[in-house]
Amino acid sequence: MNETEKLTKDEVFEVLSSSRRRQILYHLHRRGGEADLRDLARDTAGAEKVDPITDDVVKRLYISLYQTHVPKLEKVGVVRYDSDDKSVVLTNRVTDIARVLNVEIEPSRQWSLYYALLAVTGLGLSLAQLSGFAPSVTTLPFVVVLLLLAMFQYYETEIREHEYDFLERIVSD
Repeated sequence: MNETEKLTKDEVFEVLSSSRRRQILYHLHRRGGEADLRDLARDTAGAEKVDPITDDVVKRLYISLYQTHVPKLEKVGVVRYDSDDKSVVLTNRVTDIARVLNVEIEPSRQWSLYYALLAVTGLGLSLAQLSGFAPSVTTLPFVVVLLLLAMFQYYETEIREHEYDFLERIVSD
């Protein structure tokens, strides 16, 4: 699937129709977005309440994940599978799942409000300096606060990992 195309509702519901695929997505998120296929098989066995979790059970689930579930997730671009090291990586396409499920995953900060407050503060500070009520040295803390806010916004919107907490809700009964 083309990375620029958004997943359709049918594709999302097809992917989520299997509890094992939902488990894979959830456990990948829980493990920081990347996991070994064997670890995902063990996680799935725990989620399916298989008792005891023997090597035979893990092997059976590993084969199921390897042959069926991971390829379906990879086909729509929600995960990437590396056959050399047998690892599965969650991609940003999971945001398409959130979009279809109408789940907000972006930070809900109102950056324009923060910058508007800083602009009003800067205007007040400028007027105070022009009228002689505030020394010019007060500009430095204002600039530092402005820079810190801009850096924090960049971190939140560009660097910080998205929180895909909704994946926990799609596996709970």
